[in-house]
Amino acid sequence: MAKFCIHCGRKLEDGEVCACQIEKQTNTFNIGAEMLDVIKGMFVKPADTIKKYTDEKNFNLALIFVLILSLVSGIFMMSFVSNVSFSLFGASAYLISYHIPYLQIFFASLFGIIIYSFVYVGFLYLVNSIIFKGGSSFKKTFVMYGINSVILTSALFISMILMFVNSTLGLIILVLGSVLNMLYIFKGIEYLGVKDKNKYGYIYILAMVFCLILFIIVSLFVNAISGSHYNNSNNLTNGQYRWVQDSGNFNTYDTSNEYRYHH
Repeated sequence: MAKFCIHCGRKLEDGEVCACQIEKQTNTFNIGAEMLDVIKGMFVKPADTIKKYTDEKNFNLALIFVLILSLVSGIFMMSFVSNVSFSLFGASAYLISYHIPYLQIFFASLFGIIIYSFVYVGFLYLVNSIIFKGGSSFKKTFVMYGINSVILTSALFISMILMFVNSTLGLIILVLGSVLNMLYIFKGIEYLGVKDKNKYGYIYILAMVFCLILFIIVSLFVNAISGSHYNNSNNLTNGQYRWVQDSGNFNTYDTSNEYRYHH
């Protein structure tokens, strides 16, 4: 009676042990090693790393980096909205924080970055390979973008941590990381097939203009989800709490009758 591997379904000879699981573990190890190599390389030898990994065979690796960027962006946006709330409303932010749609903000940011990444890469591919005859494939263009996303992901992560200490410093790190990411994307265009270096600037400018348009669209999309939070916050501050000055003392009154504080 014929035997088949329970994992991959391959037909096995008598006494044969399928090596598919060993191969799977090896591939997983290789991807992990390559991820560490890319992360280290983007800070130590960025130009060499971009050149080394900008290849179609690294598409899955680039996809993982883009997904990590999306996850970190979602967490960053939740942290950012929370920090803004506490900065604007102070102590009352403890109550306001319960009204922040964290899950909506997270998923809006996550899917927004994923959509943005694919659309931006598609436009970069269109400009580079079709308009300027670069000859690079969509996969290769996506890999170049994905490898460069390591810088932006790192900037978002560091900025998110620093914002709990100093929001201005956190924003500075985010801006510097974004600029560095854009510079590396410009460098990456060199490996997308356009031989005339004089055209790199046009490719980059067109991509940046579209990047700005996409950023505005994504921002509007995120604000549509999270904008109700600010309206609810204002209603909570202005509607639920009425500060009445009486004989030099301030009394807090909740018009919803849910809370009453007497001072």
